[in-house]
Amino acid sequence: MTIQLERSGVTTADGVRLNVEMTGPADAPVTVLLVHGWTCSTRSWHNQVEGLPQILGPDAVRVVTYDHRGHGRSDAAPAGTTRLDQLADDLVTVLDEVVGDGPVVYAGHSMGGMTLMAAADRHPELFGSRIRAAALVSTTSGRLTEGALGLPARFDPAATRIAPRVLNAVGKRIDRRDARRAQARAAEAEARVAAAEARAAELADRGRVAGAAHGAAVLAAALQRPALRRVVFGKNPDPAEVELFMADLAVVPGASYGGFFETMLEHDRGHALKVLDQLPVEIMHGTRDRLLPPRHANRIAAELPSARLWIYPGAGHMLMQERPRDVTHRLASLARKVS
Repeated sequence: MTIQLERSGVTTADGVRLNVEMTGPADAPVTVLLVHGWTCSTRSWHNQVEGLPQILGPDAVRVVTYDHRGHGRSDAAPAGTTRLDQLADDLVTVLDEVVGDGPVVYAGHSMGGMTLMAAADRHPELFGSRIRAAALVSTTSGRLTEGALGLPARFDPAATRIAPRVLNAVGKRIDRRDARRAQARAAEAEARVAAAEARAAELADRGRVAGAAHGAAVLAAALQRPALRRVVFGKNPDPAEVELFMADLAVVPGASYGGFFETMLEHDRGHALKVLDQLPVEIMHGTRDRLLPPRHANRIAAELPSARLWIYPGAGHMLMQERPRDVTHRLASLARKVS
C-alpha cells in the first residue's frame, strides 16, 4: 500500500508555524494523532503512519502528526515558550485547525505524553468529547530524573540540580556551533567572490578543506553514536532507526534542547491523569529505557488504574521505532474502540 502524505502547517496564537503531516480522508471515522518526544520529529512515528492505514484500512483512519515548536520542520520556539503548558496550547491549535470534531486517539511519546498531561490539566473539557482514547509511550507523570541513566536513587537530588545546568550548557554550545558554521559559510561565500579569477585553484583547495572537515564530523559522530544509542535505544536496534534519531537530534536548536528539558524537570502532573480515567488508555514502556526507567510507567499505572500497562523486554526509550508492530497494533485497537 502506498501512503499519500499531505504536509501543511498551522500558525499558533503567538505566530509560530507548526509543521503538520496527514494521511487518510478528513471524514474518516477516527483520527489518530501522533505527538513526538523531546529532540525528535514526526519521523519517529513513520512506522505507525504507514502501518495504521494498512491494519485499519486506508479510508477507516486519518493519521495526523506534527512537529513541536523548536523541532523538526516547525519554527523555532521564541524565548520563554519552551514550556509544556505552551505545548498543550499548541495541541489545542492543531485539534481546532487540522483534526476537527471527530473522535481522536492521542498517542504521545515521552514529551508528547507529558504534553497530553499538561493538556488534561489546562483543558480537561477536551477529554471524552474530542480525545476519546490515549496511548502513553515511554513517558512519565513527574520526577523525570528518578533513576535516570540507571543511577541509584541517592543521586536523584543531585541530578535534579545539575541536569538543567548541563543541558543549558550543551544548548549554548550547540548555538555557538551553529553560529560558527553560519560565519564559516558567509566567509566562504565572500572568498568565492573575491577569488573568482582563481576559481579552479580555489575549488581544489576548498575541496581538500571540506574533505578534512567532513572526516572530522564523521569521526565525532562515530564517537558519540555508540553512547547515545545505548542511552536512547534498547537491545539490537535497527541502525536505520538510530540514524533517523541522530538526524533529528542534530537539527534541534540549543534553546529548545535545554529549555524543553528544563520544563520537563518541572513536570508533575499525576493529578491530571484522573481526567483520563473514563477513557481507554494504553501505557507502553521498554524494560531497557535508560532515560525513563520502567518505574515511571508503573507509577502512571498506579495513578490511572483503569489503564492497561504493556512492558516490552529489551526495548529502550524509542519504543515506537524499536517495537513498531506492537505499538501500531495497540493504537489500532484503540482506534477500533472509539470509531
